[in-house]
Amino acid sequence: MPPRPIRHFTKPAIDFTQQLQKLQARGLVVADEPRALRYLANISYYRLSGYWGSFLVPGTSQFQPGTTFDDILHRYQFDKQLRLLCLEAIERLEISFRTQIIYHITRYTGDNNWYEQARFFKRGTPAEQAASSKLLSTIRGELDRAKSKTFIADYYHFYDQPRNPPAWMVLELLSFGTLYNLFTQFVDTTPKLAIANHFNLALRVFDSWMQSINDVRNKCAHHDRLWDISMKPMLSNQRGHAGYWLTEHNVTAINTKIYYTLSIFNFLMVKVSQTSSFGRRVVALLREYDLITPGLHRQHMGFPAGWDQEIMWLEP
Repeated sequence: MPPRPIRHFTKPAIDFTQQLQKLQARGLVVADEPRALRYLANISYYRLSGYWGSFLVPGTSQFQPGTTFDDILHRYQFDKQLRLLCLEAIERLEISFRTQIIYHITRYTGDNNWYEQARFFKRGTPAEQAASSKLLSTIRGELDRAKSKTFIADYYHFYDQPRNPPAWMVLELLSFGTLYNLFTQFVDTTPKLAIANHFNLALRVFDSWMQSINDVRNKCAHHDRLWDISMKPMLSNQRGHAGYWLTEHNVTAINTKIYYTLSIFNFLMVKVSQTSSFGRRVVALLREYDLITPGLHRQHMGFPAGWDQEIMWLEP
C-alpha cells in the first residue's frame, strides 16, 4: 500500500467578527451581534462548536432553520452546570475515598509511613516495578512541594523521626489520580476489599467506578464537554443496596454514556450522605434546561426508557 500523502491544515485564523459572520452565513440567527461577539471573545468559537452539532442539519454544516445563538449558549450553560454538580459530588466522594484508604491500609500495615515503602506495592513484573517506582517518586515530589504547608512544616519542626509525616498527612496532598493509582498498586487485597465494602461494592466494580470518577474529574477540571461524551465501559454493580441500583435490563448497553456515570454518583453519594440531593438536582437541571421534553437526555446522555421510575431517580 503506498504511503498516504501528507495533508496540511490550511484554514486561516479569523477574527471574532468574521467568526460571527461565518455562523450567520450557515443559518444561525443572531439577535444581538455585540453580545454574541462578547461571548465569542470570552468562550471561543472552537469551544462553542462542541455544542452546536445537534443543531445542524444532518450531514451538513448548516444550522437547522430557526436555530439561535442563545440556543447554543443554553446548551453550553447546561453543560457547565452539570460539570459543577459533578465536581461537587466528586469532592465528597474523593474525601471519603481518601479517608478509607488512610484508615484501612494504615491499620492493616501497622506502619504510619507505608506510602513510601516499595514492599507494599505490586512489583511482580518489570512493568509493575516501574509503575510502583514512578508512584513513589510522585508521592515524594508532592511531599517536597508541600513542605511550606503549615501542617507539613509543623511536622518537620517538631519531629525528627520518622523522617517524613504519617500517611494521614501525606495522602491529603495527593491528587485523585495519584490516590487511585496508589489504591490499585497496593499489593494486598484485604484492605482494598474493606474499602470497597464500605461503599457496598465488589472490589472489581469499585475499582472500575473509581477509574470512571477520576476520568470525569479530569474532564470537569479542564472544562471539557461532559453532557454527551462517551465513557470507557464500566462494570455493573453486583452488591449494591437492595432495590437501589438500576433495574434497567439493558444498562450494560449504555454504560458508556453519562447517564450511567450520573447513576454511579447518585449511588455513591447516598452512601457518603444519606440526605444526598444529587439525584433530585440532576433531574431539576434537566428540567430547567428543557432536555427531557424533546428527548435530548435520551438521545445524547443515554437515559433509557423508564429511567424516571428507577428508585434512585424517583423524587421523595
